[in-house]
Amino acid sequence: MTKVIIHVGSHKTGTTLLQSVLADNRAALKERGVYYPETYRFIGKKRSTAISTNAHFEVPKSLGIYGAQDREELAGFRQHLLEIRQEYSKIILSAETFYRMLPNKTNLSTAERSAATNIRGLRSIIFARLAELLDGFDAEILVYFRRPDSFAESMYTEGIVNGKSTRSFEEFQNFQKFRFDYGAQIATFKQFFPVRHFVYENRAKGGLIGNMFSDLGIGAVFQQDAVMERRSVPKPATLWLRRFKKLPKFTKRAFNQRKLFAYLPEHRRFFGDDTTYGFWRTPKERDAFTAEALRYAPELDFPAAPSTVPEVCEWSQDDHAKAEAAFRDWREREQDWIKQRRKNRIKPFMIDRDPGE
Repeated sequence: MTKVIIHVGSHKTGTTLLQSVLADNRAALKERGVYYPETYRFIGKKRSTAISTNAHFEVPKSLGIYGAQDREELAGFRQHLLEIRQEYSKIILSAETFYRMLPNKTNLSTAERSAATNIRGLRSIIFARLAELLDGFDAEILVYFRRPDSFAESMYTEGIVNGKSTRSFEEFQNFQKFRFDYGAQIATFKQFFPVRHFVYENRAKGGLIGNMFSDLGIGAVFQQDAVMERRSVPKPATLWLRRFKKLPKFTKRAFNQRKLFAYLPEHRRFFGDDTTYGFWRTPKERDAFTAEALRYAPELDFPAAPSTVPEVCEWSQDDHAKAEAAFRDWREREQDWIKQRRKNRIKPFMIDRDPGE
Protein backbone atom coordinates (compact mmCIF):
# COMPACT_ATOMS: atom_id res chain seq x y z
CA MET A 1 0.00 0.00 0.00
CA THR A 2 1.34 3.43 -0.96
CA LYS A 3 2.46 5.51 2.00
CA VAL A 4 1.14 9.07 2.31
CA ILE A 5 2.92 11.45 4.68
CA ILE A 6 0.92 14.55 5.56
CA HIS A 7 3.38 17.18 6.76
CA VAL A 8 1.23 19.67 8.69
CA GLY A 9 3.97 22.05 9.83
CA SER A 10 3.63 23.56 12.27
CA HIS A 11 4.37 27.13 11.24
CA LYS A 12 7.85 28.62 11.67
CA THR A 13 9.61 25.25 11.68
CA GLY A 14 11.39 25.35 8.30
CA THR A 15 8.30 24.45 6.27
CA THR A 16 8.83 26.99 3.47
CA LEU A 17 12.38 25.84 2.85
CA LEU A 18 11.45 22.16 2.95
CA GLN A 19 8.61 22.73 0.51
CA SER A 20 10.86 24.62 -1.91
CA VAL A 21 13.50 21.86 -1.83
CA LEU A 22 10.87 19.18 -2.49
CA ALA A 23 9.20 21.19 -5.26
CA ASP A 24 12.50 21.98 -6.97
CA ASN A 25 13.43 18.29 -7.05
CA ARG A 26 10.23 16.58 -8.14
CA ALA A 27 11.96 14.70 -10.95
CA ALA A 28 14.73 13.45 -8.68
CA LEU A 29 12.16 12.45 -6.06
CA LYS A 30 10.31 10.43 -8.70
CA GLU A 31 13.47 8.43 -9.29
CA ARG A 32 13.35 7.56 -5.59
CA GLY A 33 9.73 6.49 -5.85
CA VAL A 34 8.45 9.63 -4.12
CA TYR A 35 5.62 11.78 -5.46
CA TYR A 36 5.34 15.44 -4.45
CA PRO A 37 2.20 16.52 -6.34
CA GLU A 38 1.34 19.85 -7.88
CA THR A 39 -2.07 20.12 -6.29
CA TYR A 40 -2.88 23.46 -7.92
CA ARG A 41 -3.35 21.52 -11.17
CA PHE A 42 -6.33 19.74 -9.65
CA ILE A 43 -7.72 22.06 -6.98
CA GLY A 44 -8.43 25.76 -7.27
CA LYS A 45 -6.99 28.17 -9.80
CA LYS A 46 -3.37 27.93 -10.84
CA ARG A 47 -1.16 30.27 -8.79
CA SER A 48 0.74 33.02 -10.57
CA THR A 49 4.17 32.52 -9.04
CA ALA A 50 6.36 29.49 -8.56
CA ILE A 51 6.82 30.06 -4.83
CA SER A 52 3.08 29.76 -4.18
CA THR A 53 2.94 26.34 -5.88
CA ASN A 54 5.58 24.74 -3.67
CA ALA A 55 3.15 23.76 -0.92
CA HIS A 56 -0.27 22.11 -1.03
CA PHE A 57 -2.38 24.85 0.48
CA GLU A 58 -5.24 24.08 -1.90
CA VAL A 59 -5.97 20.81 -0.10
CA PRO A 60 -6.71 22.11 3.44
CA LYS A 61 -8.41 25.17 1.97
CA SER A 62 -10.81 23.02 -0.07
CA LEU A 63 -11.35 20.66 2.86
CA GLY A 64 -12.26 23.71 4.92
CA ILE A 65 -14.64 25.34 2.43
CA TYR A 66 -16.06 22.06 1.12
CA GLY A 67 -18.53 23.52 -1.31
CA ALA A 68 -19.75 21.59 -4.34
CA GLN A 69 -16.81 22.64 -6.51
CA ASP A 70 -14.33 21.87 -3.73
CA ARG A 71 -15.73 18.37 -3.27
CA GLU A 72 -15.64 17.77 -7.01
CA GLU A 73 -12.02 18.90 -7.29
CA LEU A 74 -10.96 16.89 -4.25
CA ALA A 75 -12.60 13.82 -5.79
CA GLY A 76 -10.61 14.45 -8.97
CA PHE A 77 -7.40 14.72 -7.00
CA ARG A 78 -8.18 11.50 -5.14
CA GLN A 79 -8.78 9.73 -8.44
CA HIS A 80 -5.42 11.02 -9.67
CA LEU A 81 -3.67 9.61 -6.59
CA LEU A 82 -5.40 6.27 -7.09
CA GLU A 83 -4.23 6.18 -10.70
CA ILE A 84 -0.57 6.96 -10.01
CA ARG A 85 -0.05 5.10 -6.75
CA GLN A 86 1.37 2.05 -8.49
CA GLU A 87 4.25 4.23 -9.72
CA TYR A 88 5.30 5.43 -6.27
CA SER A 89 6.03 3.99 -2.86
CA LYS A 90 5.44 7.30 -1.11
CA ILE A 91 3.37 10.46 -1.55
CA ILE A 92 4.11 13.64 0.40
CA LEU A 93 1.59 16.38 1.11
CA SER A 94 2.88 19.49 2.87
CA ALA A 95 0.88 22.50 4.04
CA GLU A 96 1.20 24.19 7.41
CA THR A 97 -2.37 25.45 7.07
CA PHE A 98 -3.45 21.92 8.03
CA TYR A 99 -2.25 22.92 11.50
CA ARG A 100 -4.78 25.74 11.91
CA MET A 101 -7.54 25.24 9.32
CA LEU A 102 -11.15 25.46 10.52
CA PRO A 103 -14.14 24.47 8.38
CA ASN A 104 -16.64 26.83 6.85
CA LYS A 105 -19.71 26.41 9.05
CA THR A 106 -22.11 26.96 6.15
CA ASN A 107 -21.12 23.71 4.44
CA LEU A 108 -21.34 21.31 7.37
CA SER A 109 -23.33 18.11 7.11
CA THR A 110 -25.83 17.19 9.81
CA ALA A 111 -23.33 14.79 11.39
CA GLU A 112 -20.60 17.43 11.25
CA ARG A 113 -22.80 20.01 12.93
CA SER A 114 -23.22 17.74 15.91
CA ALA A 115 -19.42 17.57 16.24
CA ALA A 116 -18.87 21.29 15.73
CA THR A 117 -19.59 22.30 19.31
CA ASN A 118 -16.06 23.54 20.06
CA ILE A 119 -12.72 24.18 18.36
CA ARG A 120 -11.57 20.60 18.85
CA GLY A 121 -14.71 19.38 17.13
CA LEU A 122 -14.33 21.83 14.28
CA ARG A 123 -10.72 20.81 13.79
CA SER A 124 -11.69 17.15 13.72
CA ILE A 125 -13.98 17.82 10.75
CA ILE A 126 -11.01 18.81 8.59
CA PHE A 127 -9.16 15.61 9.39
CA ALA A 128 -12.23 13.41 9.02
CA ARG A 129 -12.60 14.80 5.51
CA LEU A 130 -8.88 14.28 4.88
CA ALA A 131 -9.14 10.68 6.07
CA GLU A 132 -11.98 10.14 3.61
CA LEU A 133 -9.89 11.68 0.83
CA LEU A 134 -7.01 9.30 1.58
CA ASP A 135 -9.07 6.19 2.29
CA GLY A 136 -7.17 3.15 1.02
CA PHE A 137 -3.74 4.74 1.52
CA ASP A 138 -1.34 4.14 4.40
CA ALA A 139 -1.46 7.73 5.64
CA GLU A 140 0.21 9.35 8.66
CA ILE A 141 0.75 12.82 10.10
CA LEU A 142 4.22 14.36 10.46
CA VAL A 143 4.40 17.48 12.65
CA TYR A 144 7.15 19.60 14.17
CA PHE A 145 6.57 21.64 17.32
CA ARG A 146 8.55 24.70 18.32
CA ARG A 147 8.98 25.68 21.97
CA PRO A 148 5.71 27.53 22.72
CA ASP A 149 7.17 30.85 23.85
CA SER A 150 9.41 31.06 20.77
CA PHE A 151 6.57 29.84 18.55
CA ALA A 152 4.26 32.58 19.85
CA GLU A 153 6.80 35.34 19.22
CA SER A 154 7.55 34.05 15.75
CA MET A 155 3.89 33.60 14.85
CA TYR A 156 3.12 37.10 16.13
CA THR A 157 5.74 38.55 13.81
CA GLU A 158 4.46 36.39 10.95
CA GLY A 159 0.91 37.63 11.50
CA ILE A 160 2.00 41.27 11.32
CA VAL A 161 4.50 40.92 8.48
CA ASN A 162 2.75 38.40 6.23
CA GLY A 163 -0.82 38.25 7.54
CA LYS A 164 -3.70 40.58 8.23
CA SER A 165 -3.17 41.01 11.97
CA THR A 166 -2.72 44.35 13.72
CA ARG A 167 -3.06 42.88 17.22
CA SER A 168 -0.73 43.60 20.09
CA PHE A 169 1.35 40.67 21.34
CA GLU A 170 -0.89 40.39 24.41
CA GLU A 171 -4.01 40.27 22.23
CA PHE A 172 -2.39 37.74 19.92
CA GLN A 173 -1.86 35.22 22.73
CA ASN A 174 -5.63 34.88 23.06
CA PHE A 175 -6.26 34.62 19.32
CA GLN A 176 -6.85 31.06 18.06
CA LYS A 177 -5.47 29.65 21.29
CA PHE A 178 -5.82 26.13 19.91
CA ARG A 179 -2.60 26.71 17.96
CA PHE A 180 -0.73 26.70 21.23
CA ASP A 181 -2.50 23.71 22.77
CA TYR A 182 -0.03 21.11 21.57
CA GLY A 183 -1.74 18.25 23.37
CA ALA A 184 -5.09 19.00 21.75
CA GLN A 185 -3.46 19.23 18.33
CA ILE A 186 -1.82 15.82 18.74
CA ALA A 187 -5.05 14.29 20.05
CA THR A 188 -7.00 15.64 17.06
CA PHE A 189 -4.48 14.23 14.59
CA LYS A 190 -4.52 10.86 16.35
CA GLN A 191 -8.28 10.55 15.96
CA PHE A 192 -7.72 9.82 12.28
CA PHE A 193 -4.06 9.08 11.58
CA PRO A 194 -0.92 7.71 13.17
CA VAL A 195 1.22 10.66 14.25
CA ARG A 196 4.97 11.23 14.36
CA HIS A 197 5.99 14.44 16.10
CA PHE A 198 9.36 16.05 16.64
CA VAL A 199 10.77 18.99 18.57
CA TYR A 200 11.92 21.60 16.08
CA GLU A 201 14.83 22.84 18.18
CA ASN A 202 16.23 19.31 18.39
CA ARG A 203 15.82 18.59 14.69
CA ALA A 204 17.48 21.90 13.80
CA LYS A 205 20.73 20.62 15.29
CA GLY A 206 23.00 19.14 12.65
CA GLY A 207 20.95 20.41 9.71
CA LEU A 208 17.20 20.84 9.78
CA ILE A 209 16.43 19.91 6.16
CA GLY A 210 18.67 16.86 6.29
CA ASN A 211 16.88 15.68 9.42
CA MET A 212 13.51 16.35 7.81
CA PHE A 213 14.48 14.25 4.80
CA SER A 214 15.42 11.51 7.23
CA ASP A 215 12.07 11.83 8.99
CA LEU A 216 10.32 11.61 5.62
CA GLY A 217 12.41 8.57 4.71
CA ILE A 218 13.30 9.89 1.26
CA GLY A 219 17.08 9.65 1.22
CA ALA A 220 19.84 12.24 1.14
CA VAL A 221 18.92 15.92 1.02
CA PHE A 222 19.15 17.78 -2.28
CA GLN A 223 21.04 21.02 -2.67
CA GLN A 224 18.84 23.85 -1.47
CA ASP A 225 18.42 27.35 -2.80
CA ALA A 226 19.30 29.76 0.00
CA VAL A 227 17.06 32.46 -1.52
CA MET A 228 14.03 30.42 -0.48
CA GLU A 229 14.92 30.51 3.19
CA ARG A 230 12.45 32.59 5.14
CA ARG A 231 14.35 35.46 6.66
CA SER A 232 12.87 37.44 9.50
CA VAL A 233 12.53 41.14 10.13
CA PRO A 234 13.84 42.62 13.40
CA LYS A 235 11.22 42.73 16.13
CA PRO A 236 11.13 46.55 16.25
CA ALA A 237 10.43 46.50 12.50
CA THR A 238 7.40 44.33 13.25
CA LEU A 239 6.01 47.15 15.39
CA TRP A 240 6.85 49.70 12.66
CA LEU A 241 4.89 47.64 10.14
CA ARG A 242 2.03 47.14 12.59
CA ARG A 243 1.68 50.89 13.07
CA PHE A 244 1.55 51.41 9.31
CA LYS A 245 -1.12 48.69 8.93
CA LYS A 246 -3.31 50.45 11.51
CA LEU A 247 -3.68 53.51 9.26
CA PRO A 248 -7.23 53.97 7.93
CA LYS A 249 -6.04 53.33 4.38
CA PHE A 250 -2.89 51.70 3.08
CA THR A 251 -1.99 49.83 -0.09
CA LYS A 252 -0.46 46.38 -0.32
CA ARG A 253 2.26 47.80 -2.55
CA ALA A 254 3.28 50.40 0.03
CA PHE A 255 3.29 47.76 2.76
CA ASN A 256 5.43 45.37 0.70
CA GLN A 257 7.92 48.15 0.07
CA ARG A 258 8.24 48.63 3.80
CA LYS A 259 8.67 44.91 4.28
CA LEU A 260 11.54 44.88 1.79
CA PHE A 261 13.12 47.83 3.60
CA ALA A 262 12.85 45.96 6.91
CA TYR A 263 14.34 42.74 5.51
CA LEU A 264 17.48 44.40 4.14
CA PRO A 265 20.37 43.91 6.62
CA GLU A 266 21.78 47.40 6.08
CA HIS A 267 18.62 48.88 7.60
CA ARG A 268 18.93 47.15 10.95
CA ARG A 269 20.40 50.34 12.36
CA PHE A 270 16.89 51.78 12.28
CA PHE A 271 15.58 48.81 14.26
CA GLY A 272 18.00 48.42 17.14
CA ASP A 273 21.09 47.15 15.28
CA ASP A 274 22.19 43.88 16.87
CA THR A 275 20.27 44.32 20.12
CA THR A 276 18.22 41.25 20.99
CA TYR A 277 14.60 42.09 21.70
CA GLY A 278 11.63 40.04 22.78
CA PHE A 279 7.90 40.45 23.34
CA TRP A 280 7.68 38.62 26.68
CA ARG A 281 7.82 41.08 29.57
CA THR A 282 8.89 38.68 32.31
CA PRO A 283 10.16 35.09 32.58
CA LYS A 284 7.11 34.32 34.76
CA GLU A 285 4.71 35.43 32.04
CA ARG A 286 6.61 33.49 29.38
CA ASP A 287 6.91 30.31 31.44
CA ALA A 288 3.24 30.36 32.40
CA PHE A 289 2.32 30.51 28.73
CA THR A 290 4.63 27.58 27.95
CA ALA A 291 3.26 25.50 30.82
CA GLU A 292 -0.31 26.03 29.60
CA ALA A 293 0.61 25.09 26.04
CA LEU A 294 2.24 21.84 27.16
CA ARG A 295 -0.31 20.95 29.82
CA TYR A 296 -1.57 17.96 27.81
CA ALA A 297 1.62 17.19 25.90
CA PRO A 298 4.13 15.91 28.50
CA GLU A 299 5.84 13.78 25.86
CA LEU A 300 7.27 16.89 24.16
CA ASP A 301 10.70 17.63 25.62
CA PHE A 302 11.87 21.11 24.66
CA PRO A 303 15.20 22.74 25.52
CA ALA A 304 14.81 24.89 28.60
CA ALA A 305 14.12 28.59 28.10
CA PRO A 306 16.76 31.06 29.33
CA SER A 307 16.40 32.23 32.93
CA THR A 308 15.87 35.81 31.73
CA VAL A 309 14.00 37.44 28.86
CA PRO A 310 15.55 39.82 26.30
CA GLU A 311 14.96 43.54 26.41
CA VAL A 312 11.27 44.17 25.78
CA CYS A 313 10.60 45.44 22.28
CA GLU A 314 9.08 48.92 22.29
CA TRP A 315 8.40 51.36 19.46
CA SER A 316 8.14 55.08 20.18
CA GLN A 317 6.81 57.90 18.05
CA ASP A 318 10.38 59.14 17.59
CA ASP A 319 11.50 55.65 16.45
CA HIS A 320 8.63 55.61 13.97
CA ALA A 321 9.41 59.06 12.55
CA LYS A 322 13.08 58.17 11.98
CA ALA A 323 12.23 54.87 10.28
CA GLU A 324 9.62 56.54 8.06
CA ALA A 325 12.08 59.25 6.97
CA ALA A 326 14.78 56.68 6.21
CA PHE A 327 12.29 54.55 4.29
CA ARG A 328 11.13 57.45 2.11
CA ASP A 329 14.73 58.40 1.31
CA TRP A 330 15.61 54.78 0.42
CA ARG A 331 12.49 54.37 -1.71
CA GLU A 332 13.39 57.45 -3.73
CA ARG A 333 16.97 56.25 -4.31
CA GLU A 334 16.07 52.66 -5.14
CA GLN A 335 12.81 53.17 -6.99
CA ASP A 336 14.06 51.55 -10.23
CA TRP A 337 15.26 48.44 -8.36
CA ILE A 338 12.03 48.25 -6.40
CA LYS A 339 9.96 48.50 -9.60
CA GLN A 340 12.04 45.78 -11.27
CA ARG A 341 11.50 43.46 -8.32
CA ARG A 342 7.77 44.08 -8.42
CA LYS A 343 7.70 43.45 -12.17
CA ASN A 344 9.48 40.13 -11.64
CA ARG A 345 7.22 39.25 -8.69
CA ILE A 346 10.13 38.81 -6.30
CA LYS A 347 8.98 38.39 -2.73
CA PRO A 348 10.22 40.97 -0.17
CA PHE A 349 12.10 38.33 1.87
CA MET A 350 14.09 37.27 -1.22
CA ILE A 351 17.02 39.64 -0.84
CA ASP A 352 19.98 37.76 -2.30
CA ARG A 353 20.71 40.58 -4.75
CA ASP A 354 22.28 43.88 -3.82
CA PRO A 355 20.38 47.11 -4.31
CA GLY A 356 21.26 48.76 -7.61
CA GLU A 357 21.53 45.57 -9.68
